[in-house]
Amino acid sequence: MTTTPDVDPSQDAAHPVDLRTAPLTSIHGRGLRGSDRDLWADEEALWDRMQTAWAGLDDAAWRRPGNAPSDAGGPPWSLAEHVGHIADWQELAIDYTRRAIETGVWPSDSEYDDGNFDTFNERRREPWASMPRDAILSRLQAARASLIEVAQRLSPETIRSDGWDWVYPALHGHYLDHLAVIEPWTAELRRTGAAR
Repeated sequence: MTTTPDVDPSQDAAHPVDLRTAPLTSIHGRGLRGSDRDLWADEEALWDRMQTAWAGLDDAAWRRPGNAPSDAGGPPWSLAEHVGHIADWQELAIDYTRRAIETGVWPSDSEYDDGNFDTFNERRREPWASMPRDAILSRLQAARASLIEVAQRLSPETIRSDGWDWVYPALHGHYLDHLAVIEPWTAELRRTGAAR
């Protein structure tokens, strides 16, 4: 399929993109938030893609520092830290989404190191950096299931409003962000024989 740079094929119903296999450059995250999208089908497709990316890599591969330098000046992140970071934000999102449902109040950036998310994320690298792969994946799967269950209580109007700015980025918006690092990194790990 040929597209022009300013066209988002993920929004084009006549030319749907398979989110599980399409080049990441052809998937525009803002387009996945459109009212014509099935948010939960998109989430599931990108969830499947993430799991495929790291399938078959052993625990040692999960510990190797990647080519993703810390935005807060720390050492490069490993696959374990990337995936743990996704799980961490899903666990946070369960709590703040529940609070928003009960009170109508969504978080503000200032609640997270005064909006310095790089520093906030850097401080939370543990316990993920030293946690075994299977424990990370167990936490991630549990957090995802709980977050989806909570998020599906939101009305379509709320999901399309500012509140979704705090839910979508903890689900498939976050998957897209990290797939840009995870996919090339896991491909390199396989190329160098790190898969079990």
